[in-house]
Amino acid sequence: LATARSDDASLDISEEILNHVARTVTGSGRELEGAFNQLLFRQSFEPQITIDRIDEILGHIYRTGEPKRVRIEDIQRIVARHYNVSKTELLSNRRTRTIVKPRQVAMYLSKVMTPRSLPEIGRRFGGRDHTTVLHAVRKIEDLSGNDNTLAQELELLRRLINDQA
Repeated sequence: LATARSDDASLDISEEILNHVARTVTGSGRELEGAFNQLLFRQSFEPQITIDRIDEILGHIYRTGEPKRVRIEDIQRIVARHYNVSKTELLSNRRTRTIVKPRQVAMYLSKVMTPRSLPEIGRRFGGRDHTTVLHAVRKIEDLSGNDNTLAQELELLRRLINDQA
């Protein structure tokens, strides 16, 4: 951030504010860059921006305490137990209905509850292609929109996973 500030003289953001943002945004470099871009945008409208105002603007980026890390392995284990299938079956190439739905649910939850990419999720599910994961995510989204039972099941699984994480 300091380098960007020194490269562009039009950036009139105090060192104190830059340091505060750098200390407070604890996510990835991408999140830090996003926070910096939001700061630049807001600063053009509010030249005398305060640290309190920055905290208000960037509050959705800030982490509160240590974030819970949900692991794909936890999702697989909990979904397998919920649907009464083994984790090995979940990762297998079998395409029976009793295996496919739990696998798709687990892929969906892996996408929405972890920061993992589609290819990474596919690798964790027996080396599947990212398009297979994308299909699973879209399928579960569509089904849960029309099926209240599935939507409630997904919510229950989310709670179980968050409690275990």
